[in-house]
Amino acid sequence: MNVRPIQALCCAAAVLLLAGCEELPGPDEGEMRKIFEEARDLDSKGRFHEAMVRYETILSRHPNWMSTRLNAAMAAYDSGAYQKAVEHFEILHKYGPKDWFVVRKLIQCYERLGTREKIELYRNKLMALRDAKEGSPLLKSFQGFTRDYLPVGTLHLIGYEFFEPAQHGKLWYFVLEDLHRKPQSGFLVEAAPFFDSDGRRMFYITESCRGWLRVWYVGHIPQLQSGERDYHWARTRVQEILQGKHRPMAVKPLPADVEVFDVPERGPAPPPPDALPGPESTKKDGAK
Repeated sequence: MNVRPIQALCCAAAVLLLAGCEELPGPDEGEMRKIFEEARDLDSKGRFHEAMVRYETILSRHPNWMSTRLNAAMAAYDSGAYQKAVEHFEILHKYGPKDWFVVRKLIQCYERLGTREKIELYRNKLMALRDAKEGSPLLKSFQGFTRDYLPVGTLHLIGYEFFEPAQHGKLWYFVLEDLHRKPQSGFLVEAAPFFDSDGRRMFYITESCRGWLRVWYVGHIPQLQSGERDYHWARTRVQEILQGKHRPMAVKPLPADVEVFDVPERGPAPPPPDALPGPESTKKDGAK
């Protein structure tokens, strides 16, 4: 299966153009540009915490420079400073409440912080933005969204959530990727076409990995009080599989070119970001 890399999304550029947040050159423009370029260079080298410190140095003088704040938020998230990332993303959300990229990043931050009421708050906001008549065509084109981004040793596990599981039975997809975004394995959680003797829906957890299909689970997925299936139960189950705590129920070979799963976040490539004044950049390249 060819899993397309997560595309850099540019819809957050709208937050940069709001009244009262203009990023115009000032008397310290040269100094700010130098600090900004240092931060971008550190970002590109994976030195995210050092980059964040430099972005925040700029923000201490220019707190309304929203594109710098966006870079600071992303650097904080990439460095594992999730509470700091939340603080920046919440400010961005305040100035751009319809910016779905920021809403999605807040979901990811609160997943890492384990704040379930905030996760549900922003999941509902994301769904409302997608359903709105005037909503983003790009957001509407996606089957789902990135809900989670977990480090797994030198790899990372990305949790996708499908928008409309009632239409196709797919709930979540977990893909394990290396640092170059090359998929190593993918786990699909979906509804089975049968019920138990009590009329309860059954579910599968299956894995596609290097020419093999493995069935890891057939059974029930716990429900929350809201009636939704428990994402965190499924995520924990996949993590346990990766830790070697479970054995597959069945293993079947697959042709090398077969496509078993469909990644939720697929859509047309976004347009290039608008040029902005001042020592600024839009969203970091490769934002997840």
